Amino acid sequence: MKNLWEKDSKTIYKELYKQYLQEGYSRKEAKKFASEETKELISESTDFVKNIFSYQEEEDC
Repeated sequence: MKNLWEKDSKTIYKELYKQYLQEGYSRKEAKKFASEETKELISESTDFVKNIFSYQEEEDC
């Protein structure tokens, strides 16, 4: 599953980084905030998928 999210992670990071720069943050701050937010978004997405699989397995039993 890791490879599945890598491309999305990079795309999300780049967009967030640009957004933070446009909002006036320094490059260092933009990198930090974009990285943190990307991790949060990917974590939420993977947790959602894991919950779906878990629920499906419970239904199959």
